[in-house]
Amino acid sequence: MQSIKEENIFLNQDLTTQDEVFEFLAEQAVNIGIATDEKAVYQKFNEREKESTTGMMDGFAIPHAKDESIKEAGVIIVYPNNGIEWNSMDDRLTKYVIALFVPDTEAGTTHLTILSTLARLLMKAEVTEQLKKATSASEIAEVLNTNIAEF
Repeated sequence: MQSIKEENIFLNQDLTTQDEVFEFLAEQAVNIGIATDEKAVYQKFNEREKESTTGMMDGFAIPHAKDESIKEAGVIIVYPNNGIEWNSMDDRLTKYVIALFVPDTEAGTTHLTILSTLARLLMKAEVTEQLKKATSASEIAEVLNTNIAEF
């Protein structure tokens, strides 16, 4: 799995709804160069969420979008200022969003590899505690990249 880039981590974002988070993620994906079509990516996030929630446990969500407008697999992380209702598995508000972007051509391979790696990391209490305590993009990237390297 590729490394998490500091420039793809956005802390203290004034986002209050899941919809605003999806809009923000789609916009950033285009700005960063991961995707070419903001509306298509936004739509894919919503379609995926309708299948079943991407809200995990303990304040984390892993929304993901697969689309032909996504040029390269990538991860964008967002920490909103306040918790967001996400219909999470434990009914807690989401405070940490780790979004996956996958090209259609890599849907069955890259997508599943990244998703399973992140899901396993979030099951490790020491990782989630470090992510919650992190106060900078560099700290978050370091926690994830160090732990990803162990898989």
